[in-house]
Amino acid sequence: MAQLKKPTIKNPELVDAMDELKKKRNPDAEKKMLELLKEASFIAPISLNTSLDQVEPDAEGKRQMQASLLAVANSNGEKFFPAFTEWLEYLKWKNDPDAETMIITFDQYCELLLRQGVEIKGIVINPAEANITIQREKMAELKGVPLPVEQTAKKRSITALFGTEKITNNDVIVGAARLKAENSDAARAALFDAIRKARFVAPVQMEVPQNVKPGDTVNAKAEFILIHRGEEQYLPLFTSLPELQKWVSLPDCKAVPMPFSNYVAMLNDPKTKASGIVLDPFSIGLSFNKQQALAIQPQIALRPIDSAPDGMETELSQLLQGMEDVQKAYVNGVSVNGTEGFVVVVELNNTADVPKNADAIAQAAKKYGSCVIAPVKSPLGAKAIEGKTPFYEA
Repeated sequence: MAQLKKPTIKNPELVDAMDELKKKRNPDAEKKMLELLKEASFIAPISLNTSLDQVEPDAEGKRQMQASLLAVANSNGEKFFPAFTEWLEYLKWKNDPDAETMIITFDQYCELLLRQGVEIKGIVINPAEANITIQREKMAELKGVPLPVEQTAKKRSITALFGTEKITNNDVIVGAARLKAENSDAARAALFDAIRKARFVAPVQMEVPQNVKPGDTVNAKAEFILIHRGEEQYLPLFTSLPELQKWVSLPDCKAVPMPFSNYVAMLNDPKTKASGIVLDPFSIGLSFNKQQALAIQPQIALRPIDSAPDGMETELSQLLQGMEDVQKAYVNGVSVNGTEGFVVVVELNNTADVPKNADAIAQAAKKYGSCVIAPVKSPLGAKAIEGKTPFYEA
């Protein structure tokens, strides 16, 4: 079969701007990228309706052929046209040097997509790596034209509850970018630590009783909304409310804050349909299966011991003497994700003081093994001190 000449187009300034946007995620970086986007040309994969050899040339020796742009679908089944900034980016997506392609400008994509009756949702730039999606709504905004009336989606309602509009997770975003760039154990550990400490924005469907007075107990049955990735469903972890709002096909719902421990509890539920978790599915897109996700949150089990390692109780007692909030302290053994360690249980004047003292205690105890700090009134603490006498009393 006769082959079409492969395109030599490149977009170095646009690629640099996309990288900058991924790193900074601020309005200035986005504005610069969008300005370059409007002037860009891309490589588009096509499907020829006939072979080039089967088309007879016209009087001028030209062959007129019909071709269809290829589209790809995301995890929600929404279709996008892939757009590649250079030939190498296409090969990263599909290693097919003989594939048919054509050059399409951003304006031409707009002409195709900003019509009535178009089901394609936009373009996705370099889907194998950068994976930057430009929705039809943004394309219309850049062109300064409205969407066709029948294509304007019904505005959905997302009600932000309990301060979700204030949630940001810079540590998680930075950790995910580092893991993508390095794919190292250190980067993975840093991201997992950030996830454990984070509160995410979770989409739920629930009915909240009307006319609730301050102090009233509210029983509202909530159903968490899962996201499809291929044939499986995942729990989506959104780092902010704007990330949740990128979910175009999301039904009317409430947005609530959710610590990672709640996701672990849902994954541990035998009735769950979730196969794992996915972090910011419309930007970061990092997913972890159920086993990987459960490993992020420490699984702690008591490991009774007869005595603590030599010197541990003495060293900790000296430290605790300088902590006026600590009244008593106990030590026992635990297993954290299968690794043997210790739990130091403390009795405090005020349980709110646990975070203030826990880091110092854990830092002093780590030479003896991994260490967990728990208050006496916690489930783990209450269980760990059964039959134990304190090694420290104020």
